[in-house]
Amino acid sequence: TGALTPVAILEPVEVGGVTVKHATLHNFDQIKRLNLKLGDTVVISRAGDVIPQVTEVLTGLRTGEEREFQLPGKCPIDDSKIIKEGVIWKCGNPDCGARLRERIDHFVSRSAFDIRGMGPKIASRFIDEGFISDFSDIFLLEKEEIAALEGFGERSAMKLLREIEESKEVDVARFIYALGILHVGEETSYMLSGELEFQGDSGKPSDLIKIIGGFSNEELMGLPDVGPRVAGSIEEWFGDERHIKLLKDLDGAGVTLKFPEKDKNKGKLKGKTFVITGSLESMSRDEAKARIRKEGGDVVSSVSSQTDYLIAGKDPGSKFDRARELGVKILTEEEFLDMLS
Repeated sequence: TGALTPVAILEPVEVGGVTVKHATLHNFDQIKRLNLKLGDTVVISRAGDVIPQVTEVLTGLRTGEEREFQLPGKCPIDDSKIIKEGVIWKCGNPDCGARLRERIDHFVSRSAFDIRGMGPKIASRFIDEGFISDFSDIFLLEKEEIAALEGFGERSAMKLLREIEESKEVDVARFIYALGILHVGEETSYMLSGELEFQGDSGKPSDLIKIIGGFSNEELMGLPDVGPRVAGSIEEWFGDERHIKLLKDLDGAGVTLKFPEKDKNKGKLKGKTFVITGSLESMSRDEAKARIRKEGGDVVSSVSSQTDYLIAGKDPGSKFDRARELGVKILTEEEFLDMLS
């Protein structure tokens, strides 16, 4: 998205069994709210037992050597002017190199196109070599240009191209998530894929121009869990001519979308909402989510009174305690597998 996100660099400290060296500060307004200075002593926690964040500044421990933090005047990557949108400061150049790298990394990630042979280092190298300047270029890579790079060869080039070819047919929910639309995460993408009307079992990326882009702001806000911010972001994305061209370029690159089955909500988990915490032994979290959705269930990230089940794997976090407080049914991994069988 081009957002400049401040990060706190810490003296290493153990939090919940994990050594933490960095913590998110969310945005620059958060620095002001905390009255945070360089050199401060702070209290940190791990949100959801995962993301370290600064929650308090211990001003009583200041020595007088602390310094005010200065907002950078330009993007630290390409020196472009930075602009403010709401509480977010971001690079004003939509083609900033850092934005492209992050977009590509997100596009090929496990929850999106799942091209496992194209990690951040390889993707960055292809960008530096001029092989990739947008998503569609990934599907137009050639064996000869990859094999000619140092550290590659014909065999590794062929392996990567096979992975790319196999990824060309992708579930529409994964595709929507892969686009990196601001405020549209994994769960919103799956919700959209279930709520939209598709003709047939498959289609082209550009079909979404009419299917999603044809919605008014009011119609979007009528969908489950879509508020003004999400609706506005979706409307803006599909109204951008560059994004329309991108979808058409993906058509040309041979990408096809698999649409959800019309009877997908007839599964045994229809209408049930799940949260997953801890690590699972028989499958990854992504695989567990896919199996729940295949059976008509929904997966959300946080526990509430509306949650039907919490699946607790090894070393569950605070979600486990929250589920017990709310009386949410807690399943072991074995019980979850029995439910699916």
